[in-house]
Amino acid sequence: MESTSRLRVGTLVPLAKDKAVSSNGSVSSIPIFEGSNVVGRHHLVAVDKRISRKHLSLHASADGSIEVVVEGPNPIIVRSDGQRRKVCAQEKAKITKNDVLELIPGDYFVKYMGMEGENKISVPVESSELKKGKRHIEEDCAAVKRNRQIIEDEALARTLQESFVEETVNVADMACGQTLSLLNNAGPSQRSNERVHSAGPLTFRLMRVQGLPSWANASTVTVQDVIQGEVLLAVLSDYMVDIDWLLTACPSLRKVPHVLVIHGEDGASLELLKKMKPANWVLHKPPLPISFGTHHSKAMLLVYPHGIRVVVHTANMIHVDWNNKSQGLWMQDFPWKDTKDINKKVPFENDLVEYLGALKWPEFRVNLPVAGDVSINAAFFRKFDYSSSMVRLIGSVPGYHRGNNIKKWGHMKLRTVLEECLFEKQFCKSPLIYQFSSLGSLDEKWMNEFAYSLSAGKSDDGTPLGIGKPLIVWPTVEDVRCSIEGYAAGSCIPSPQKNVEKDFLRKYWTNRAMPHIKTFTRYNGQNIAWFLLTSSNLSKAAWGALQKNNTQLMIRSYEDKIAPGEKIRTKLVTPCWKGDEEKERSTEIVRLPVPYQLPPQPYGPEDVPWSWDRRYTKKDVYGSVWPR
Repeated sequence: MESTSRLRVGTLVPLAKDKAVSSNGSVSSIPIFEGSNVVGRHHLVAVDKRISRKHLSLHASADGSIEVVVEGPNPIIVRSDGQRRKVCAQEKAKITKNDVLELIPGDYFVKYMGMEGENKISVPVESSELKKGKRHIEEDCAAVKRNRQIIEDEALARTLQESFVEETVNVADMACGQTLSLLNNAGPSQRSNERVHSAGPLTFRLMRVQGLPSWANASTVTVQDVIQGEVLLAVLSDYMVDIDWLLTACPSLRKVPHVLVIHGEDGASLELLKKMKPANWVLHKPPLPISFGTHHSKAMLLVYPHGIRVVVHTANMIHVDWNNKSQGLWMQDFPWKDTKDINKKVPFENDLVEYLGALKWPEFRVNLPVAGDVSINAAFFRKFDYSSSMVRLIGSVPGYHRGNNIKKWGHMKLRTVLEECLFEKQFCKSPLIYQFSSLGSLDEKWMNEFAYSLSAGKSDDGTPLGIGKPLIVWPTVEDVRCSIEGYAAGSCIPSPQKNVEKDFLRKYWTNRAMPHIKTFTRYNGQNIAWFLLTSSNLSKAAWGALQKNNTQLMIRSYEDKIAPGEKIRTKLVTPCWKGDEEKERSTEIVRLPVPYQLPPQPYGPEDVPWSWDRRYTKKDVYGSVWPR
């Protein structure tokens, strides 16, 4: 594909309020290109709803001058030649080199730094590599990139250990309790295995959080542990994607010949994604037929010479999600099918292929050393042997699902899968846990509908388990204030007060966890009946809502979830389980690193559930208030 280029004419560099160049503010450095540019909320390190998604439109001329139009409802301040001028909604202003903008009056200071003559950079739209012809241009761009990284890190967690040394872990032996061969011939990947303890066939791991002590990061994984070896084809599915960070965190992705990115970006974020992607990467945003829906699924399919790695996780492809948040992933490797088994199918395979087919990406052809010339479509992923899987993939796909399709997606699919499972008698009427990072606008009718689905299943004597009492694990204001990121963590728990403080929800609240991870489970003491890892928050849009006398399921968004399969041959427990393993010799015991205490503690009389649109004046661990 022939690439086009845009001329970079300058940068909006963040300043402290005293107008000194700042490396710890809450807005990123913003490159400015000739022609149209947009400045908005996605340029902030911590979300501030005063900044609109499309806050400013900037039209830059080749001479470096810029016409600014205020698109959002809030005014800005332009400082030029010693004058301070307020520019209101839909008004225009001209800025030139060294002028200062206050994106909100008194806050978010940025200075326009022009690039004169030979310093201007032509950026290929279809390539992530900026073509720089001179050494001082390379140094300038590297400095901008370093500055942006420092801004993100320091603003969100200024006391994280600066010299934190990344340990690594070889996760190639995580599937089915046996050593896998996918990476055997995949190049140098000899990594320390000291932190990995067998997680059994469920292959569930938490992700590493920077700045925590080593014991708290035991058995965790990083993005480098997941994407490694000789990848022939990568399908990366997510909501938000920062290609600049991703290629820095996983430089091996530059060598992958075929990459498909399925995303949920739009507006200026999508334009930046198109601008920064390598030329051999294909972008696709699935169709959203119902308003207010998103593509929110988070998964990876990595094809190797010896098979495929399937990953379902909870993190956006951005720095803070993989470094500063509680996240989780399920991962398993599967070999290519033998020719004699090519028509053999298992439930997980059907789940996966059916969901991939609903994404409707444009089919493309590639030449793989192990498979020849093939079309990359949903059916391609039937070429792998998933018979060792002991989980099911529960997808959510937007639409109005009727007839047999009502049981194919969302909470109705989970209900159907659980109805096929047998559990120990101890889980009859045992409680349910809902843990997530965003709360939709709910009502008691839907909460009962949802609880009925999650309570499905029978005990080993054939008795229905019965309805479990739901408990919601949700952070209090104090949990957020005292977290490793302080109030900045609240920007990724985006639920308004009107959703959180409904009277009927009070009976459900328990604490503590600092999400972005989303998990749902049924438990008794330290014993777990089943455990579900998902991209889905607690909302009708993500799980679906029954309509028309329960004959139709309406779903707005794409989501993915990993749930137990029909044949559960393991005993699931928390790390705090103190049972007698000698008496359990006939059953494999798997200790799942559940990211919260069981049983969860109910809110106390002084506890207030976090909502991100309230004002909090008690300072956090960094001396900040909310909104920041």
